[in-house]
Amino acid sequence: MGDRYEVRPWFASPPGEVRGSALVLPGGGYTVDHPALFWACQVLVQVGWEVTTMRWDAGGITDAECRSFVERGAQLLDAEAGDGQTLVLAKSLGSYAAAWASDRGYPAIWLTPVMTDPFVADALSHYAAPSLLIGGASDRLWANPSGRPSDQTVLELAEVDHALHRADWRGSLVALDDALTAIETFAAAV
Repeated sequence: MGDRYEVRPWFASPPGEVRGSALVLPGGGYTVDHPALFWACQVLVQVGWEVTTMRWDAGGITDAECRSFVERGAQLLDAEAGDGQTLVLAKSLGSYAAAWASDRGYPAIWLTPVMTDPFVADALSHYAAPSLLIGGASDRLWANPSGRPSDQTVLELAEVDHALHRADWRGSLVALDDALTAIETFAAAV
């Protein structure tokens, strides 16, 4: 499975003091080249995080393999993390690392987590560190959690789908701005 994973440092470094390492886990088909993750990485850099990204080939993995596949990618990223604090940023498929990250006490940002999967929903409802969940009200894989830890923030974006898009491009940009502002606030505070 080693050839299915590629760890890459982000192309930009923090302008000042480094807070720690941000580990970025993409979606199954939503990479760091897509708008929400690309700009989220840029935001993390600007608030002082050294960003390392994962590129993976998730084609052909079954539902039963999601957790082990994602946790293997998370371990590879974690092995590259520097000294200091670690932050996780995960999109969709990457949310299968929730239990793994919680066990390590890593603060995390979960973009469109797969809340319809009982494993992911349970891990996030008992998350052991500060976390931010961002989902779209029109995303069929999203469910606003009813019970959650006190240090977990949830941002539900109206009329937004799993790609964090709305029907019109202007509305999509507003939703992206809302998500990035929440990420900036969270990442600057942990």
